[in-house]
Amino acid sequence: MLAALRASHEHLDLDVLDALTRGADALPQVIEQLQAERGGAVGATPVISGEVVISTCNRLEVYLDTDRFHEGVDLVIDAVSRTSGLDREVVSLCFDAAMDAPVPQHLYEVISGLRSLVLGEAEIAGQVRQAYEKARRGGRTTSMLHDLFQHGFRCAKSVATQAPVGAAGRSGAAVAVDRAGLELGGFEGCSVLIIGTGAYARLGLAELMRRGVREVRVFSPSGRAGGFAERHGAHVVRPDGLEQAIREADLVLACSGRGTSLFPEQFLDAGRTVVLDLALRSDLHPLVRHLKGITVLGLADLKLGTEAEADPALITAREIVAENVEAFRVQQEVRRIDPAMAALRREVFDAADTEIDHLRRTVSGETADQLERSVRRILGKVMHQPAERARHLAETGFADAYVEAFHTIFGIDISAAGGEGPEGSPDGGVGEREPVPAGWMRADRTVPPFSSVRTAALADETAAPAPLSAATAARVALRGGKCPAGFGAAPAEQVGTRD
Repeated sequence: MLAALRASHEHLDLDVLDALTRGADALPQVIEQLQAERGGAVGATPVISGEVVISTCNRLEVYLDTDRFHEGVDLVIDAVSRTSGLDREVVSLCFDAAMDAPVPQHLYEVISGLRSLVLGEAEIAGQVRQAYEKARRGGRTTSMLHDLFQHGFRCAKSVATQAPVGAAGRSGAAVAVDRAGLELGGFEGCSVLIIGTGAYARLGLAELMRRGVREVRVFSPSGRAGGFAERHGAHVVRPDGLEQAIREADLVLACSGRGTSLFPEQFLDAGRTVVLDLALRSDLHPLVRHLKGITVLGLADLKLGTEAEADPALITAREIVAENVEAFRVQQEVRRIDPAMAALRREVFDAADTEIDHLRRTVSGETADQLERSVRRILGKVMHQPAERARHLAETGFADAYVEAFHTIFGIDISAAGGEGPEGSPDGGVGEREPVPAGWMRADRTVPPFSSVRTAALADETAAPAPLSAATAARVALRGGKCPAGFGAAPAEQVGTRD
């Protein structure tokens, strides 16, 4: 079944997201390790067949092809707890989970930029594609995940061309630079200082140069400014020259993501300055925002595109999303009958091969070849109508009826050929599917906390979630699902750089 977990700017503070995403690059490996640990403990087969992890400044989402929804969610929560260094109970409060129809709906809105901080921005589609390709190269995708994301990429392209909304396909960096230009009254004669050398630094510099900015200096807390400046035609700022560079800059693009490295005293004599604070883990001390003459624009200040629900472009975009969700659903229904059709073809053509072999023992040469071609053409025509009928039944929601009829008429055991039974279970419909959650729900209400190694005695999925400890409850404000800022810090060795 298809399942997903999500944690995003829509319901979390950005510093909470920063804490969750620390170590997210290792999530696939940790999920694999946890599966191996649990399999070794109880002798069970892997719960998750494939996964795609999307980790950006604004979201951490994991898309799963899993046999058991609750165990799959449970395993991902454990994995995020391990990679981030946060308490498991805290992690479960920060994630929503869902399965089946709500999953493609959400993903296609994400890829199309409809759930971005800057509505309609184009960066997210590229980030999702990179995440999918990384999973594919790592052998962590399945046919269902492949279908899911391919429909999503087509959806994003259609939205961008047919229903541009908000940023209309521009990047978040472009929107940020435009906002800075409004504050500055234009970029003519503007001096820019860039803090960091990562993706936002590159995108921001490209946008500034498109607007005619030529005086650009770069400072890197990690010492990478030299190579960046050489590649992009900027000037390097040494550590001992940072304060002077800040005083001389009209615009500071702060995006290293290394944590607080710019302090109020460095801006005291800066005069009128606009600061774009674009790192998820802010470079700025909070007091910088309160200095006279300093205008700080952070990620939360760049929200764009709160279009009315009646906006024609937004309505069209959502219709495109709905069309692709339905196309994905139909494709999966058709895939359910593929084992039946494969089994039928195998039976028919195996019988034909036997007869053709017998024919060639009595007839040889060109005559035998012509007879074989005729037999195969006839079989192809005979098989065409059942195949088309099967596809039509699947598309209109009658796949179960077709599979049952197939069993009755041909007596072929489809499940033995690797297919699924009428109820979507590997046992041909004898077993029961897990209850389907109604839409998205917070993960702590979906999965009771388990120990790191699941045993058979703990497999009761109906148990109520254990209450939070007093310490955890004191650190987590439920606010209807939103976690507060600064609820926990990762160990020092896990605090990496995004410079």
